[in-house]
Amino acid sequence: MNGGLSGQPSNFIEWFTDLENRASAAPIPEQMWLTVWHSAVAVLVVIVLAVPLAVVLAHHRRGELAASWIINIGRAVPTITIVGLLVIVSLRNGFGLVPWPIIIALVLLGLPPAFTNTYAAVRGVEPSAVSAAQAMGFSHTQVMLRVELPLALPVIFAGVRTAAVQIVATEPLAAFFGAEGLGAYLRSGLSTRDFAEVQAGAVLVAGVAIAVELGLILAGRLVLPEGVRRSARTSRAARRLSRQAAPATT
Repeated sequence: MNGGLSGQPSNFIEWFTDLENRASAAPIPEQMWLTVWHSAVAVLVVIVLAVPLAVVLAHHRRGELAASWIINIGRAVPTITIVGLLVIVSLRNGFGLVPWPIIIALVLLGLPPAFTNTYAAVRGVEPSAVSAAQAMGFSHTQVMLRVELPLALPVIFAGVRTAAVQIVATEPLAAFFGAEGLGAYLRSGLSTRDFAEVQAGAVLVAGVAIAVELGLILAGRLVLPEGVRRSARTSRAARRLSRQAAPATT
């Protein structure tokens, strides 16, 4: 243990309460704000890039394979590798260490779940609803915005929530390349073998990720109309019943 004789806290609870003996003097609110700011910008960029593209491709049934392959590069390449490469490029070109290399890497991480959920949600809209809208004279844009997008919103929101939690939980990796944020406590604790600080950093990161998850769940309940949520639950139940009935009919 690193507490006791050295006077440092011996666990994360003492680390939070014993301000005088902390090895790190960085204020928690300031570091938390940096993590939240980086993550929020990345999530907004993911929404702007992934959702409209997926909606259009899913509606027209065109280019989905190429787009999915390009976007899913974010899953194939580890985020820490992307951050490292972007930091080198940024420093060599005089753009600085933060925040753009970190945000770009987080965007690449968040694109796959947001794009995949949005595409699947729009493709999964009941064909009868689309056919009825077309019979009423709706244009392609009207079908997308007034029929497919509202019906797909619950699944789209779930994809954005997954992307947001992944981004928040991964952002602390940037601290190992010299950035600040909640990951700074992990970096500092590991470098000085202050495992209480490492525990505290992990608790803070987990706490923010859980808060984001719960906050987005609540936001979904407040923003999404009850009719849309009910329709999504009904569609999921109908698909489950059809899958269960399929073996019995064969």
